[in-house]
Amino acid sequence: MNTYIRLFSLILSAILLFGCVRQSPSAEGSAATEASVRAEETLYQQLFSLECKIALNLRMEESEIAKLQADYEYYSSIGSKSPIYRMADLDVTITAPDGTVSTYTIEQVGVRMKGNTSRTSFYSAEDGIYNLIHLKISFQETFDNEEYYGEDALKWSDADSRNARKNRTFATLEKLDIRWNKCNDSTYIREYYAYEMFRDAGVLAPRTNLASVDWAGLHCGVFTIYEPVDKVFLERNLPSEQQGGDLYKLGWTSCGAEFTAVSSIGVEDEDTAQFYTYDLKTNKKTSTHESLIALITALNGNLTQETLEKLVDVDNFLTFAAVSYLLGNPDDLRSNYNNCYVYFPPQGGCVFIPYDYDRCLGITHEWDPTGNGVSTDDPFSLVQNATGNRQKNPLFLYTVCNGGWYQQAYAEKLQTLADSKWMTEEYFLSVFQQALSLYGGLTQPGSDFRNSRDHQTAMTTDGSDGNLTFAAYITAKKATLTQALNPTDPAPADPVTDPDLYIRAEFTGWEVWEDYALTAQEDGTYRIALTGGTLKVYDQTSDRWFGAERITAATAVSYGTDGHTNIILPEGQYWLIFDPETALITIVSQ
Repeated sequence: MNTYIRLFSLILSAILLFGCVRQSPSAEGSAATEASVRAEETLYQQLFSLECKIALNLRMEESEIAKLQADYEYYSSIGSKSPIYRMADLDVTITAPDGTVSTYTIEQVGVRMKGNTSRTSFYSAEDGIYNLIHLKISFQETFDNEEYYGEDALKWSDADSRNARKNRTFATLEKLDIRWNKCNDSTYIREYYAYEMFRDAGVLAPRTNLASVDWAGLHCGVFTIYEPVDKVFLERNLPSEQQGGDLYKLGWTSCGAEFTAVSSIGVEDEDTAQFYTYDLKTNKKTSTHESLIALITALNGNLTQETLEKLVDVDNFLTFAAVSYLLGNPDDLRSNYNNCYVYFPPQGGCVFIPYDYDRCLGITHEWDPTGNGVSTDDPFSLVQNATGNRQKNPLFLYTVCNGGWYQQAYAEKLQTLADSKWMTEEYFLSVFQQALSLYGGLTQPGSDFRNSRDHQTAMTTDGSDGNLTFAAYITAKKATLTQALNPTDPAPADPVTDPDLYIRAEFTGWEVWEDYALTAQEDGTYRIALTGGTLKVYDQTSDRWFGAERITAATAVSYGTDGHTNIILPEGQYWLIFDPETALITIVSQ
């Protein structure tokens, strides 16, 4: 080991022993603090470099594992998830590209379960650890909460020692998430690839990497490790003037993050099973949720482009939406109203941060709502991909869906990204080969974990895991995009072939009702009698919608519209006539 590496290791050992305090250095201690910061930053870069081989060894007493299982059982019984960390020691071994091996031991880290639908029983005294689970590791847990730890609660000898623990970081991080390959991605890199694609496009996204994981003496295979999206993440990625704002994690409670109602906003409390669709992660004691409420209120009122551009960083959102479309995650903000963070900088212009992209680029394991790995969905569709229902999120409707204000700018971003290296099999295989060279022999677990018995454990790109191959996915996705960007005949004059036409409206719940099918006429048009309401014409054959922007100027009826280009007819008796050759609508009084 050369002098630099030996010095680097000594500095890191001191950091891990005494904790790295992220604060302004005193005059006399500035040199040591700056060295510590540089060392932690170097370690951060190594931890999330695919060129470095990462191995985690979580040394945990069986009694602590049993407590972790008991925590799961209790909180599950009250419809919640445990916030309690159990104690372990963690060894992190990093093998650099030049072959240098460095191991760092962090004692008394906190370990708890991570995830929502992935939580499951995993341990019994008879069988030991029998299921794989996602874990969150805290480097700052003090284990002195008597409500959680009872007589096992730590008694700190002095305040300085406790403060050092409360401020301890590893590789600049306060926490680290580790997740097993639940979606059976035999390439092991699709989620890593997704976040790198986001980051390369200029969208804030967490750093990730692969790691070989051992837990309590058992080899668990190759996991993905994640940089948490938290205050530390924002401080790393944003200039000082943009820090200090409200950060929300968007998820599911009784509904997803549809941005249609000012409700289900708050700070989750696992002990009382209180969870929110818009879960505040920063400023928990001071925020009034003013920025989020202003955004939702504006999106559902008389919104103008000027107002939207004050509330949302539109260019960021268009890029976020374009990358999301190409990645094809059925469980994202557009497709299922969740798995995203939104951050409100103090000066305005919120930004969106992707999260939980383990279902992307053709992953179909256990859930494939579109039947084709979200590879053939229209980028401008007014339909929500995960359910096939009408899109509810007004942010997408106003911006990138058919009739949106920024549809052309969005289309240009889609084309640029589709032509980039990220949508080529050659580049994907180069990233895969790097991962294979480091982890190819480590994917097979050392125990027969029940919930991974049907998983493909060999690292491969051949599709034997049951998912779409990367090549098959991008071929279908790019073909779909090409058709969407270059239709044979430009709208609105493109004909509707083999029409299967309906009125879909508020009064049908925006669903197809047979009573509202349009009837063919001898002149080639279709018509239906209506008595008013908010509605659109829908072609079930081509999955296309036609609304207020398609009404002919010669229509004899005064009608209203809304921001979603719906037709709003007052109470009365009307004929609605649709011409499939011109895709135009005529409305006349009966």
